[in-house]
Amino acid sequence: MSRVVLVTGGAKGIGLACAQRFAELGDRVAITYNSTPPPDGFLGIKCDINDTAQVDAAFTQIESELGPVEILVSNAGVTKDTLLLRMS
Repeated sequence: MSRVVLVTGGAKGIGLACAQRFAELGDRVAITYNSTPPPDGFLGIKCDINDTAQVDAAFTQIESELGPVEILVSNAGVTKDTLLLRMS
């Protein structure tokens, strides 16, 4: 049975590995990304997860193209990078 999966920050690294595994299992996978689009075979949605309007629009698009999201992998990293010693 195919499920609809959303992986935030899934265009590379751990998120992409998760997305690929779900796809191998036959699931329909949507990936949100900020700068690097995902590879072919996934529904890629450019989305800043800090912006609620963009998140709402992403869910609307996923539901219209794949169906309601059944599994969410919250993988997007949100940070203000700086030197470790300067982080609080």
